Amino acid sequence: MGDNNIPMMSTLDVGDKVVTGIGVEDVGAAMQRFGWPDYIMFVGMLLICISIGLYYAFSYKSQNAQEYLVGGRNMKVVPVALSLVASFISGISLLGIPTEIYVYGIQYMYIMGGFLLMTFAMGSIYLPVFQGLKLTSTYEYHERRFDRKVRLFGSLLFTFGIISWLPLVIYVPALAFNQVTGVNVHVITPIVCVICMFYTSMGGLKGVVWTDVIQIVIMFGAMILVAVKGTLDVGGFKTVFQRNWESGRIEGPNFDLDPLSRHTIWSLVLGGSVYCLQTASVNQSMIQRYLALPSLQSAKRALWVFFIGVLLILCLCSYCGMLIYATFYKCDPLTTMLAREKDQLLPLLVMDILGDVPGLPGVIVAGIFSAALSSLSTGLNAMSAVVLEDFYKPFFHKQLTEKQTYIMMKLTVIIMGIFCVGMVFVVEKLGAVLQVVQNISDHQS
Repeated sequence: MGDNNIPMMSTLDVGDKVVTGIGVEDVGAAMQRFGWPDYIMFVGMLLICISIGLYYAFSYKSQNAQEYLVGGRNMKVVPVALSLVASFISGISLLGIPTEIYVYGIQYMYIMGGFLLMTFAMGSIYLPVFQGLKLTSTYEYHERRFDRKVRLFGSLLFTFGIISWLPLVIYVPALAFNQVTGVNVHVITPIVCVICMFYTSMGGLKGVVWTDVIQIVIMFGAMILVAVKGTLDVGGFKTVFQRNWESGRIEGPNFDLDPLSRHTIWSLVLGGSVYCLQTASVNQSMIQRYLALPSLQSAKRALWVFFIGVLLILCLCSYCGMLIYATFYKCDPLTTMLAREKDQLLPLLVMDILGDVPGLPGVIVAGIFSAALSSLSTGLNAMSAVVLEDFYKPFFHKQLTEKQTYIMMKLTVIIMGIFCVGMVFVVEKLGAVLQVVQNISDHQS
């Protein structure tokens, strides 16, 4: 008869590594190796964002609302295109797409066909109209084409979509930070949001665009680092491919006509093109950057750079999903509760392959935060344009002074930021972020 006072020993199979004598909670705690070099890398990224906001606030002070909202319509193609990629992808994609590939296989990658159709349609139909009209808010077109009521309705739909989407953008990096440090999401979200509100309100669109440029570089670098180091650790690309092939995760397009199928080539290419059109072609957050360019030709060049950048990020994120499976193929982290949420799988992989290298986990988390901050700042800046152009000017005839205009735009950014922090308490109850954000985005105009 055994001694009941002797603690039970457990064995946990984590990929190719077998850990004996400790429980799952101990393994999870051991993987939270976020040290002071990592915090330095993470804080350094935030300080860069603050510095850019201060630079454009004092060195290139906006002369009017057009300068603040659309950069005087004389910005350069490459920084605007990189800003578009940064804000379109967001931390939601960096965490959500690897989760999708890990759980359901590579079917989601065929949405690249939808992106291609969207690019052709936007370049030939949407951009010529918006660039020709020299709008500030895309919803001005609704009034010119229909009437003021339609314009207001479109603006209200956009506002509802933004206040539903931005809390997700904040929650995603906080979830990753929680996985690698154990810090509660409701501690880190106010800090991140205050920093984002600061540089967005101070720097205007130019500040947003140039912080996006820095952030997209960090984002690409972080994902490439994870892909390369993780591939080397599991034994090379052939091992990654073989393990995913044997599990059935690598598959051709699904031509099933059943509308209840999770992914088919029809829903991803045709439906995906419609989804991408409303997200990237008529959405104020995206169009506002195209309107900051001086000509239609420069806008079209930015569009194609944007398309290539999105495809590269999509492929990197999808490969990281395959890499997560190849690393933990003997032991599902979701079953063992090493990852408490599906969207913590990528941070778990990061700590497994890079946790022993000082500073590198900080780079990866900074990359995820960079993606999220770019989307958050873009959304806040777009809302300031909508409030001024669609909610104030059509209904109030009092001419605002330059100072009053700046106050209104900055207050919009601050109020929206505070509201989004509060909404994080709701977001954490909604489930996997990739599917949630697509459902919410379907309601944006």
